[in-house]
Amino acid sequence: MKKKLIYILTLSVFVIFSLSGCSPKGPNPQELLDQYFSSAQHQDYETTYTCYDSEYQKKVTKDEFISHRKEASVVQSYKVIQLDIQKETAKATVEITYTASEKFNRTEPVTITVQEDLIKQKDGWKIKV
Repeated sequence: MKKKLIYILTLSVFVIFSLSGCSPKGPNPQELLDQYFSSAQHQDYETTYTCYDSEYQKKVTKDEFISHRKEASVVQSYKVIQLDIQKETAKATVEITYTASEKFNRTEPVTITVQEDLIKQKDGWKIKV
């Protein structure tokens, strides 16, 4: 009985480790969009920067990105209206509301609709610019 229990436990551990190697890395497209926009909403621009693809990060440093974002409008809310996922790419339509801003002479929040392109990279889905 003891040998059988040890065999079953060993087999279970092996199966768990085997399956975990097959799971995708990083967030799925919807999770990435939520991470991207919610971090921007909370002005956590370091996290927002990590959502961009490697090509963008080669062109723009994290410090440059954060500096630029601190000068831009603050995301008040967002809503993913549509998300079309292919094998290695995805397209999202997102409605974003920005806060009122004295700097931009806006006394009321403004809502716009944008298209976001996503790409699947070795470390997961990313925003493609």
